[in-house]
Amino acid sequence: MDRREFLGAGAAAVGLPFAFAGCRAFRSNSRINVAIIGCGRISTGFEVPCILARRDVARIVAVCDLDLNRAKLTAGRVARAYADGSRVRILRDYKKVCASADVDAVMICLPDFWHALVATTAICSGKAVWLQKPFSQTIREGRLLANLAKQHSTVLQVGSQQRSWSQFQAAVKAVRDGALGEIRRVEVGLGRDPAGGSSAPQKVPSTFDYKTWLGPTDPSAPYCESRCHSQTSQTARPGWIELMPYGWGMITNWGAHHLDIARWGIGAVGPDAVAGSCTWLDTSGGRLWNVHDGYDIHFSFNGGKTDVHVSDKFQNGVRFVGEKGDWIFCTRGAAKVTPTDPEPAVRPGELGPLEASRPELLPRMRRMKKDCRQLHVDNWLDAIAAGDPSLTAANAEEGHRSTALSSLGMMCMNLGRDRKDGFSFDWDAERETTGRADCDALMEPFANGGFDLRVNLAEFGLDYERCLVNKELKQ
Repeated sequence: MDRREFLGAGAAAVGLPFAFAGCRAFRSNSRINVAIIGCGRISTGFEVPCILARRDVARIVAVCDLDLNRAKLTAGRVARAYADGSRVRILRDYKKVCASADVDAVMICLPDFWHALVATTAICSGKAVWLQKPFSQTIREGRLLANLAKQHSTVLQVGSQQRSWSQFQAAVKAVRDGALGEIRRVEVGLGRDPAGGSSAPQKVPSTFDYKTWLGPTDPSAPYCESRCHSQTSQTARPGWIELMPYGWGMITNWGAHHLDIARWGIGAVGPDAVAGSCTWLDTSGGRLWNVHDGYDIHFSFNGGKTDVHVSDKFQNGVRFVGEKGDWIFCTRGAAKVTPTDPEPAVRPGELGPLEASRPELLPRMRRMKKDCRQLHVDNWLDAIAAGDPSLTAANAEEGHRSTALSSLGMMCMNLGRDRKDGFSFDWDAERETTGRADCDALMEPFANGGFDLRVNLAEFGLDYERCLVNKELKQ
């Protein structure tokens, strides 16, 4: 099977909405002009080089970042790669990027709390969209984006590249083909974040628009490099990943990847209930980073028949366990997130990229001709050229449903912060509500002044509430 046949067959088997219907056709025999919005660590090691590798069909024409140094570095790299004397535009305002007539597609490579604002404008501006995971910061943001993408027939690819990775595809196909019978348990390991960062206020760099960077969050938060990103390295891990409300920590950082594979494998829209607990990073002594540390979360699927258990005690990866105790495990193995990351430590007894309790359960795995990141970007470009959103491996609805798991895990951990026995709540995946005011309040978008989804939508004559609840827009 090729990718489209696999996705289509899997979707038909369980009734999942993998494909969009209808889309404006991209103009034939034209190059796809791409703008990069966000010039940080992942963008530098993932999106930019993958577009540069496809100069036969795509070209980077603009870069956008609130840090002028990062924007200049990326623009210079792109110009040198093309080496034809053309200029790459540098912008700070994403709305100007989305309004540019010569930009066909945007790659949104920003901190999590900025995803919904930029993606909303890009979709409503008629651009094809690449959106790094997690799909959104809150569940309401995710539902809004998924609805808009369907309404506008947007070719949208979520940066969940594990869907284009052979061992994850093979494991999911085997599970959905019934190799393990009914799935009773899925064990998901995500790793842990280190404590650290400094809360000491610093002077804002003259080249960084920090006030705008805070966007929809608290505008009074003092600047410190640990809150944002390094001023000396474009490839260093940024502090916001480990700092609420800008990021939620490992539950979204790795959870958006592995929980996506877990949900894809068991073929379910969403869980019935969530329960669990966690510990928190040590913020004493001026340490800034404040996300969860160790964690133990259970998502109940299929009326309680399937338990998706997320714990830092598991090896990083996803293990599907069937009704008779057989299992299939998939992980990245020694693969790095970006080329500049340190070499992964492999501990004794760790499983490889694709393993099973019995050799005969292992599915056949195709040898990949390209890195999965390049395959994922190629898939997006192919879908744009064809004008067909159904070709994307990780579309908006799937991105939302999987990211919602991460968000539900975050909500469970935060509401159980002062409870020794943890916290639990039910989840109505169709209506997307817990039935509890304290839980549902955590699903709302952040807003601050003009940094508000309602404002962005109003610029296109759209109403937030109507877009959010319009069931006709859902898959």
